[in-house]
Amino acid sequence: MLALFHFAHTLSRPCSRFSQLLSDIHSVKGFLTISKCLLVLSLGTALQANPFRKFDDEIQRSHASAGSSPSVFRIFSVSSEESEVLRLFEQGINQQLEEEDESVASLDFPKYIEVSPVVSNTVVHEPGILIKKYVVQKKDTLTRIAKSFATEVAKIKKHNALTSSALKLGQTLEIPVQVKQASASRVIKKKLFILPVPQSKITSRFGRRIDPFNKYNRVYHTGLDLAAKVGTPVVSAAEGEVIFTGRNGGYGNSVIIQHKNGYKTLYAHCSQILVEVGETVKMGRVIAAVGRTGTATGAHLHFEVFLNGKLINPETALNLTEKFVTKLPKSEIAGF
Repeated sequence: MLALFHFAHTLSRPCSRFSQLLSDIHSVKGFLTISKCLLVLSLGTALQANPFRKFDDEIQRSHASAGSSPSVFRIFSVSSEESEVLRLFEQGINQQLEEEDESVASLDFPKYIEVSPVVSNTVVHEPGILIKKYVVQKKDTLTRIAKSFATEVAKIKKHNALTSSALKLGQTLEIPVQVKQASASRVIKKKLFILPVPQSKITSRFGRRIDPFNKYNRVYHTGLDLAAKVGTPVVSAAEGEVIFTGRNGGYGNSVIIQHKNGYKTLYAHCSQILVEVGETVKMGRVIAAVGRTGTATGAHLHFEVFLNGKLINPETALNLTEKFVTKLPKSEIAGF
């Protein structure tokens, strides 16, 4: 009897352990279920309490620690990446190439480049009356003289204040003659602005375009890009006064010139600047050299035109002309 009880007790141990295991499993499942509920409740409470508050707090702390105006690069970048991003946007992506551009300083630039702004040069004739002098010959009459000059007797008498038709031998008369080329003027049309990099290639025009740094983004291009080799001379597009030279953010080395009638031009990404603020320059004056300083994808000149402080299409300005009219002396017209 005692042996049978011992055998039954031995068999019951695994069952007890199994029961204990089942009990533990139920306990864990219960704990997980409770944890899930607590997590959901916690998230719900957090959402209702503005999920971006913590993020905003971090931004504010970042601004406070920086001690300056907010910078998106300080907020969203780690220290190693931060310095790289700031370098790109504060100094331009071509900072590493500017040492090569500085070699342009040794080049011998001409002071002027002859670029003719003349579009047309014509002589315009106008009809009118010319006065010819005539000495009365033997057997001359007013009728004969008028017929030979294709005019009228009355006009000859009026112009010479004659009270009769009688003429004297050797008398000098002034004969008013109607001609098709009584006067002439030389009319010259000139461009208001010339291309600042002669014989360059236009690579980007004014207006909306694909961002050269992000092909998925469209941006508004504020000028005209003229591609040329580094060191190619840049000339003043028109006569004016230099009002700015130097570093200009992403524009790199830049020159700004104030012109007459409210126009202003900007020349950016230059490798060298050859004029000074306050200097008066004429059209064709070499003011800089093509480069790639600032934020530029390659060597080119970025050219902008302003009218009364507002940007305009540079190609519109380059197509503007002004007319100069000069009266020619009568000795040069109609054979007189």
